[in-house]
Formats: sequence, C-alpha cells, structure tokens
Amino acid sequence: MDNMEINKTTTTPDNVLKLDLSTVKALQIGYHAETIFVKTSEENEMILEEYIGYTAYEYLAKVNANRFKTTIRYGRRESVNTKSYVVITLPKSWHGELMLYTQYGHISSKDTLILERLAAETSEGSITLSEVKAPRIRLVSSCNCILLEKAEGFADIHTTSGAIAAYEIDGGAKLETSTGIIDASFEHLSNVLECSTLSGDIQLTLPKAGGMNVDGITKTGEVSSELEGISVKIKPGNVKNVYGTIGEKPFQNVKINTINGSISIQ
Repeated sequence: MDNMEINKTTTTPDNVLKLDLSTVKALQIGYHAETIFVKTSEENEMILEEYIGYTAYEYLAKVNANRFKTTIRYGRRESVNTKSYVVITLPKSWHGELMLYTQYGHISSKDTLILERLAAETSEGSITLSEVKAPRIRLVSSCNCILLEKAEGFADIHTTSGAIAAYEIDGGAKLETSTGIIDASFEHLSNVLECSTLSGDIQLTLPKAGGMNVDGITKTGEVSSELEGISVKIKPGNVKNVYGTIGEKPFQNVKINTINGSISIQ
C-alpha cells in the first residue's frame, strides 16, 4: 500500500481556483471520478488545480460559501475519466474542518495535515495519508484499501472489501472491514480501540506504556501474543477468546473481533 504519485499527463492544470480560507471554518470538496491529492504550503490562499482534460469554464469546480462552510463541487463532466485528478494545496496556517469525497478516484496526501477534523470518503478508490493531526479522523472506502501512516487523534476507519493499515497512532481508533486484514500499531492510547473484521487477520502492536483491558474473539482463527497479562481461552466450537489486563490504571478498552481470521497482539 504505497503512497500514490501524481502522474501528470499535462504540465499545466486545465483550471485553477484560489480561495482565501482565513475565515473559513469548514471546507467540503467533492468530485466524481477525479483522484484528490492534498498538499500544504506557506501560501495564505488555498489553490485547487484541476487536471481533467477540459478547458471550458463550465467544467471548473463550483463554489458555494456561507459563514459556516465553503463547499466546492465538480462542474459538468461529459464522461467518467479515471485518469483525471485535482491537486489541493492548503495553507499550513489553516486548521479547520476538511471533508473530501470522490466517487471513483483515490484520496492521497504526503504532507502533514493539522486540522480540527478530517473526513475523507471514496466509493471505489483507496485512501493513502502520510500524517494527520486532528481530534477526529474519519476515513471510508467502500471497496479498497486505506493506509494511514501516522496519526494523532481518534481514527475512525471503515472499508467494506479492503485492508486497513494504520500506524503510529496516538489517541484511539475504531477500525472496521469486512473482507480485509487490519494491521495497526499504537504509540499511546487515550481512548477506546476497537478492531472488527469478518474474514481477515488482525495484527495489533499495542503501546509499551499505559493500562489496557483487552477482550477479543475469533471463531475460526488462531491467537498469538507474548504480552504479559494476556490469556487465551478456548470455548465450545473451538472459539478462541483472548483477554487480559496490561499495565496500570487508567485502563483503556481494547476490543477485537474477527470471525474467519487470526489475532496477533504484540
């Protein structure tokens, strides 16, 4: 699950939109087939560049703003072009709420995003983010993988038929997928951690310090852990329950659930 690169088919964007975000608290950006790349810069304005293969004004993103939220939606499209993309450059000084949506495209960022809230959703693409610092982080992909390399805050990550990889998390998380694996590591837990998958393995690396109450179950998989305080109980039907207490108070709850996968806790 490597970071996606911007594969430019042209040296200049078809359309450019610039906005002053100094008074904007929430920014919502939605696209159709375009992949969304997010960058940050020292500039004071947000810059949105569209690489869609059209130069007519009617294809430019449409802006609707009020004193609470600024919404940007894609303009008219003649056809679905999965090679099209947009590049959003945010001021490093802006830390509002950012909401991103694309139906067929991916969502990707290699920069550190410091926000009040981040919500990113794609129906058919993947999500790849380098580092996010936000109290609330919500990432959703209906049928692809999600990678979050580093995070500070509560990460709420959902995918139906893809893998979830979330590393170096400081905060808490709810990680849920139906047919993919979950691979996650935590630097510090200050909130609940919940992991759930129907038919995938769950691999967790828990913080070395802090208190945790662990409770997990797998119906057909195996359980492995070398952590002191973790035990495994086999119930009727070969159902395996992993449980135990690690560290000292205050305790954070760690809940793990998979039907057809194995559980590894380190």
